[in-house]
Amino acid sequence: MANVKVAVRVRPLSARERADEGRLAVQVEDKLVRVKHVKLDGRGDGAVDSREKLLEFCFDYCYWSVDPAEPHYASQEESRKRDLL
Repeated sequence: MANVKVAVRVRPLSARERADEGRLAVQVEDKLVRVKHVKLDGRGDGAVDSREKLLEFCFDYCYWSVDPAEPHYASQEESRKRDLL
C-alpha cells in the first residue's frame, strides 16, 4: 500500500483575475494554508456576518508561487521536484 502525500501550490492571479480586480485570498505558512472567504468582507448594510471568514487546511507540502521576490517563493519547477504517485 502506498502512502499518499498531498501538495498545494498557490499561483499568482491570472491577467483576467487582475483585470476583474480579483484579490488573493490565500496565505501559506509552512504546511498550513489559510483561505479567506472574501465574499463575507464588508457588507454594505453594516450587519455583522457570524460565518467563519478564515479557513485553515494542512497539507504535506505547500508551495507559494505568487511573488518571486518573497523569501518562501517556490517556482512551478521546484514544486514538481517531489515524487508523485
